[in-house]
Amino acid sequence: MAESKPSNRKPLWIIMAGFSVVLIANAALVYFAVNTWTGLETEQHYVKGLAYNTNLEAAKRQQALGWSADFIVEFVNSDGLSGTSKIRFTDKDGKAMTHLDVRVHVSRPTHDGFDSAFDLSHSGEGIYRGAFSLPLKGLWDFRILARRGDDDFQRVERIVTPSGQ
Repeated sequence: MAESKPSNRKPLWIIMAGFSVVLIANAALVYFAVNTWTGLETEQHYVKGLAYNTNLEAAKRQQALGWSADFIVEFVNSDGLSGTSKIRFTDKDGKAMTHLDVRVHVSRPTHDGFDSAFDLSHSGEGIYRGAFSLPLKGLWDFRILARRGDDDFQRVERIVTPSGQ
């Protein structure tokens, strides 16, 4: 009667299967690392870091001006992507401010490539209005920039689009 030989290939297949699982997992991690968000939060971070003291001085000048802004966003369509923004500017005495150049920069904090900007026009009594349209629902940063002469005002408002029915 012929004796059956024990299989010497079983340990080889176990080792090859283990390495295959590790290689597939590593390939998936490399794919997601290369094809997702870069992680770069600030463009030209070195140059902006050098201007840090200048930015602090500008913030002190803005605080000394005493300007304030009441910001309202109204979405006009049921899709929750289009709307108008209204800002009422007052000086430190509470008087309505006129003759401002007002611009709003809209950016999505979690995705690059969807930034836009729009100008606001004065509609009386220190109120500035402007229409906007967003490409996606979700979280948006509205950076308000107002200027009159050499005086600047800026503020960031975080807005979430309505869910829409």
